[in-house]
Amino acid sequence: MPTTTQITVNVLLFAQLKDRFHADAVAVALPSGATGQDLMRWFADTCPALTGLVAVSRLAVHCEYVSLDHPLQDHDDVVLIPPVSGG
Repeated sequence: MPTTTQITVNVLLFAQLKDRFHADAVAVALPSGATGQDLMRWFADTCPALTGLVAVSRLAVHCEYVSLDHPLQDHDDVVLIPPVSGG
């Protein structure tokens, strides 16, 4: 029977994402080969209240902005950055 290899990424959440998810960090298990888009989908599926906010958030891996098609690796440090305003 084939097994699916999984990766775990460590995700930091800020601002509204943190408030709506009720946590400032979470370890997320995803299938090997997952991308940033898969991570965003995981958040929207896990917490539907985040769907709209996740859709307009940016993704950074190891402190560098990446596109949603960026492949994630086991133990990546990921940050979801919601839109911010202020002065």
